[in-house]
Amino acid sequence: MGKILYIYDCKHARRSNARRVAFTKELYGFTYSWKTKTGLKEKRKLGLLDEYIGAEAIADSAILVSEEHKMIFDDLFRSYGDILTYKVFSVEEEL
Repeated sequence: MGKILYIYDCKHARRSNARRVAFTKELYGFTYSWKTKTGLKEKRKLGLLDEYIGAEAIADSAILVSEEHKMIFDDLFRSYGDILTYKVFSVEEEL
């Protein structure tokens, strides 16, 4: 099965910090913590890269995804299209 390469830039997002942070959290996930009577608790919210096998960050602003998960990542990038510029490539062979 082939791979899909997404290369993106959040250059326009510098004016909209909240949207950039939301995109990053949805893609990479995040850890949140809260205080309780017994101490500090932490929990990790998984991002799309954690949830889908074969999806990985290969560089800053570049991710590699299995072809079978392309529609999910396309939806994510489309929904943040107002702050992102991105290109999508089909990877035929890794050398």
